Amino acid sequence: MTKLVGILVIIMMLGLGGGYVNRVVCLNDEGPQLAVRGYLDAMQQERFEDAYQFITTNMTDAKPVDKWAETQRHMYKIGKVVINDIDVRNAQRELTNPFMCAPVAKVPNVLHASDVLNNQGSVEFEVYTVSKVDGAWKIDSQETLFDEQVIHEWFPGATIPTFQGTLPSEE
Repeated sequence: MTKLVGILVIIMMLGLGGGYVNRVVCLNDEGPQLAVRGYLDAMQQERFEDAYQFITTNMTDAKPVDKWAETQRHMYKIGKVVINDIDVRNAQRELTNPFMCAPVAKVPNVLHASDVLNNQGSVEFEVYTVSKVDGAWKIDSQETLFDEQVIHEWFPGATIPTFQGTLPSEE
């Protein structure tokens, strides 16, 4: 009887240890961050077909790769979009139970970009929702943050640039 109890205790300890290791591994999984980095690098270099592999059908409006890439190429051209700097931060994941991470992560990013309406460039604080789809991390949505309090929650100590130009007159 004591042997059985000893074996059960060892099995429980191994299970708890394995669960702890799984939790540490999944909380330190770089997959969500790498998906955002891959997507933004491809978008920065205007390799839209490559960017497509990092996003879900939600982000593509269910368009096939060639149609989606064509739309992006057109938008970049007419908008004179230029991505200057990317600062992808560590992913944040919830736990589904004490030992398992959720198959969804939030990835913050600071983006420096310019376009036809803002040729001086701007700083955007973004949060990407990344999901595990068929074993691969893919971006499911992107949110640009505007509320200063929310920005500081995601980017503690961030310096939020203030508008330096002049607004057009309302004549």
